[in-house]
Amino acid sequence: MINRRADRIANLCGRSGAWLSFLAGVTFFVCLTAATACAFAQESRAQESRAQEAPREIEPLRVAVYNVPPYGFVDTDGSISGVSVDLWRRVTEQMEWSFKLIPISDMESILSGLERGRFDAAIGAITITPERAARVDFSYPAHRSGVAIALRRETGPLFAVMSYGTALSELSPLLMIIVAMLVVIGLVMWMIERRHHSAVDAPESAVVTLRDGLYWAVVTMTTVGYGDKTPKSTSGRLVAILWMFGSVVLVSLLSTSLVSRLTAERVEARDLAASIDLRGKKLAAVGQSSGAEYLDEAHLPYAKYKDLPEALDALAGGKSDAVVNSVGALQYFISKRYAKVLEMPQGLLAPAYMAIALPEHSPLKRSIDRALVKITNSPEWRTLEERFFVR
Repeated sequence: MINRRADRIANLCGRSGAWLSFLAGVTFFVCLTAATACAFAQESRAQESRAQEAPREIEPLRVAVYNVPPYGFVDTDGSISGVSVDLWRRVTEQMEWSFKLIPISDMESILSGLERGRFDAAIGAITITPERAARVDFSYPAHRSGVAIALRRETGPLFAVMSYGTALSELSPLLMIIVAMLVVIGLVMWMIERRHHSAVDAPESAVVTLRDGLYWAVVTMTTVGYGDKTPKSTSGRLVAILWMFGSVVLVSLLSTSLVSRLTAERVEARDLAASIDLRGKKLAAVGQSSGAEYLDEAHLPYAKYKDLPEALDALAGGKSDAVVNSVGALQYFISKRYAKVLEMPQGLLAPAYMAIALPEHSPLKRSIDRALVKITNSPEWRTLEERFFVR
């Protein structure tokens, strides 16, 4: 009986050991499968990351450059330069990407090229707008920008006379005071001098009539000092001394007020672009530019031009009253070609930002954003960027 129990116990132990061995094998297989799956997932993520960090290891990136100085333009030697091009080169240096620049002069070609996969990115004077954002993606903002306005510089004799007349009309109270002082001083001088000289025996230079008194007062105030009419009495000479000092003050006050008014008028004319009423003006803009989109939103009619130099030529030639465009491009062209005939009012019609345009869901966006944040926030880049915009 004891042997039977021992056999049963031995059988049970054998069966338990078999089950334990089976469970250990299953557990090992599950752990091995899970470890293999984790390793495969990590490798896949690493491959995706490497694909994003170094896209198109064989083929270079196809980058469209919107041909608008100073952001991107073709030099006379055929090379492509510009502030956006320099920024893109810095981004690709960090990511170790190769690329090919393709100059494009039409915004619609750039947008449709991104949508159809002809371009991997687009750089240059590409402003972020709702219409464009509905078609393509944008990177972190690369440049501060905005919609500005260019006007003809008012010059010439007629404009100078009109400005002078406007300033004098605003200073009319001061002019009336000066005229009144001239009459009073001339009258006082005549009344003092006529008591000392008669019209018969008076010297030729004496003040003997009211006309002589007024003439003397004007000549003295304007510091001409012909000396053909002078007071002879002590009282008259005392009045002359007081009038000389008083006239210096009045003439200085008039001249400084006139100059300050003319200066203020000039500053007010260029004050804020947003305060300029564009209604009723002959406006011009480049087709599909940020300026054109601004005018479309404001429901203002305008003439479309193929590029900014053509629009500015029309403005300089009197075919239009104003050109609406991005501020950076306007600053560049006016400073380079139109400084004597065109000017820009201070401020913006609307603020905006420029960025790198990308196809929707582009795998490059995250890497480009990280690089742009680092580059554009450095003092060295801000200094370099300002050199492109000479005013």
